[in-house]
Amino acid sequence: MKKDPDTQLMLRFKKGDQYAFRMLYTGYKLKIINYCYRYCADREVAEELAQEVFLRVYNAAPKYKPQAKFSTWIFRIATNICLNERRSQKYSKKTESLDRPVNTPAEGRPRELKAPMSLDSAERIEFKEKEDLIRQSILTLPKKQRAAVLLRVYYDFSYREISRQLNTSEGDVKVLIHRGRRHLKKALQAYMQDD
Repeated sequence: MKKDPDTQLMLRFKKGDQYAFRMLYTGYKLKIINYCYRYCADREVAEELAQEVFLRVYNAAPKYKPQAKFSTWIFRIATNICLNERRSQKYSKKTESLDRPVNTPAEGRPRELKAPMSLDSAERIEFKEKEDLIRQSILTLPKKQRAAVLLRVYYDFSYREISRQLNTSEGDVKVLIHRGRRHLKKALQAYMQDD
């Protein structure tokens, strides 16, 4: 934890180094927005939630103690904000095109399904429809399952890191992810059988 460069930046910010906070903000802004977007499927809400995450990071500086990697800590804040968001009804009713991937810098890029350029236009449309169906299915997961699946599948956090972010045991995280994957498999089964 102490060797984590982002933890070192947060410790510098705790001592008053504003530039260290700007570096953390620059490094995590798109990652946090992407995570919030995948959770709620609304770009404007995701940006508002991400802003709240960084406000909490900023305000937490005086009391910050590195007990986990910085990425684990900030994603825990983001997860809590997403789980506590009261506008969940808005998320299920929002019908925004999810065709375009959310852009991030190369080193922080979450795994995105991208249509191979070799596909013809009909195949690309079908690919986009499948991608949209997967995203919509993720939104049907219960809150904690959705957070656990997103953190594991899109951001490659370990079960241990996810357990810290969700404030639960590693065993509970494994159950959440298992149930989430099972739910997704069932939700997508009829569509996938057509292939």
